[in-house]
Amino acid sequence: MSSSASPKLGLIGHPVSHSLSPKIFAALSARLGKPLSYEAVDTPPEFLADTLARLASQEWVGANVTIPHKITAAKLCVSLSAEAKLCGAVNTIKFGAKGPEGNNTDAAGFLDALAELGVKMKGADALIYGSGGAARAVGLGLAKAGARAVRFCARNPASGRRAARALHERYRKTRFSVGAPRPAALVVNATPLGMSGFPDEAPGPVTGCGLAFDLVYGRETAFLRAAKEAGIPGTDGLSMLLFQALRAAELWLGPLPERNALKQALVKDLQ
Repeated sequence: MSSSASPKLGLIGHPVSHSLSPKIFAALSARLGKPLSYEAVDTPPEFLADTLARLASQEWVGANVTIPHKITAAKLCVSLSAEAKLCGAVNTIKFGAKGPEGNNTDAAGFLDALAELGVKMKGADALIYGSGGAARAVGLGLAKAGARAVRFCARNPASGRRAARALHERYRKTRFSVGAPRPAALVVNATPLGMSGFPDEAPGPVTGCGLAFDLVYGRETAFLRAAKEAGIPGTDGLSMLLFQALRAAELWLGPLPERNALKQALVKDLQ
C-alpha cells in the first residue's frame, strides 16, 4: 500500500448494520485531517477465517471485531497481546506480515469510561451479566482497577467459570466467581440483550447496585429502564465504544492527539 493511500480499516461482526463504528471513524478521519477507509463487513461465523484471509490479501491495515467473533478471532490470530490472552478474546486486529495480530482495547476503553464518570472500583464489588469476550474484558478492567470481587452471571456457567479462572490466575487480589446475581457497587450488562437484532430484555435484576453500566449504546435498553425504575444511575456504552475505538486507532495509525479531548470532540461530531 502506498503512503498516499487511505489505510483500509473496518469492522467484522454479525450483524453489523447497526454499528456506529463507520461514523466514528469518518468523524475521526475529519478530525485528524487524514483519509481513512472504514467498512463494516457482515460475516457469519462460518466465514470468519475466510474473511480475515481476504482482508489481509486486500492489504487492510486492521479491523475491529465484534459479536459474535471476539473469542473465535483470538484462536485465528498468529499472536495475541497480553490483554487479548487474558481475555481470551480479540476486538482489534492488526494485519501483520505473518498474519492477523490480536489485541483487546475493550478493557482499557471500559476503564477510560469509568474514569470519565469518576467511578473508582478499588476495593469494590462488581456484577457482570455475560461471559463472552466483552464480559471478560470488563472483568479484566475491573481487576486492573483493584476491584475486590467480580461475579459473572452467565447463561453458560461453564463459560463463566473459564473466564473467572483465567482472570484469577493473573489477578489474585480480585475474587472472581460465577453464580446468581447479588448486590454490588457496579452491575454491567455485557450480553447482547438490548442490542439491535436481539431481544430488549434485562439480563437480570439490578436492585441493590450502585451504578448500572450497559455496554449497548445509543438507546435506553430494558436494563437501563430497570435501573431507572429502581432509582439507580445508569449509563450506556457510547463512551466505552469511543475510547476503545481511539485505542484501536492508535494501534493502527500511531499516536493520536490527547485522547479525552478527542473523544469529547467525536461525541459532538456524532450528535
